Amino acid sequence: MTDTSGDRTYTLSDAAALLGVTESRVRSLVARGLLPVRGRPEGRAFTFRDLVLLRSAKGLADRKVAPRRIRTALKRLGSQLPRGRAASSVVLDTQGRQLVARDGSAAWEPETGQGVLDLGSASARWGTVHPLHVARPPDADPGVLFQQALALEPVDVAGAAALYHRVLEACPTHADAHVNLGRLHHGAGRFSAAEAHYRAALAAQPSDGIAAFNLAVALDDQGRAADALVAYHEALALDPGLADAHFNLARLHERRGERMLALRHLKEYRSLAS
Repeated sequence: MTDTSGDRTYTLSDAAALLGVTESRVRSLVARGLLPVRGRPEGRAFTFRDLVLLRSAKGLADRKVAPRRIRTALKRLGSQLPRGRAASSVVLDTQGRQLVARDGSAAWEPETGQGVLDLGSASARWGTVHPLHVARPPDADPGVLFQQALALEPVDVAGAAALYHRVLEACPTHADAHVNLGRLHHGAGRFSAAEAHYRAALAAQPSDGIAAFNLAVALDDQGRAADALVAYHEALALDPGLADAHFNLARLHERRGERMLALRHLKEYRSLAS
């Protein structure tokens, strides 16, 4: 790693190691114009923001998205975001033949700037998630209701949410129902509601690493960086194999200017994700 004019930067070999690819693959991604970088071909300086964008570009390239489309999407993202919002904060994904950018609850085609019906979002697919007032038979079994809710999620998220509420009426400490209901709220952009269910899941089952990780993401999505840092570490204490927790910690430490901590978590991410 090098420092150039006070900026924290990563070398070509750093980028290759942290992304889990060869140096030639990084060169190839850059040569195809998938990331504007500084410096000579063998001595490029990558910022952490570059690494995040490279990770997105690599994921799209792995899905056989044409380099021209990736270049166009990355080039236009900056002008489509509010002032001060970095392109590296946006998730780029595919939806059929579409390239879709997601930033919170917003979803659009970066190539055209047109909004899309985000099939990755529960609220776009099935409307607002809310509890339905369905009469519960006295002998309703929470386990059976939970399995019914799982089966219903792909086609009717509101109905599944109603069933998860019925599970919790019968068994308020059903950790998995809290996690799944929190996930539905989270997908619909209601982060505080999601947080409440993740916390309830952890109260019922303190060793639940997935609930702890989801809680950290919910805090992160609310802009509560300090709380999210603590929660990601608690999630890793419960499940050291959570690679994405390390990547998110690296991002948070980088924002705080804690370069060595960011690099440490990027290395852990690389080790677990490979």
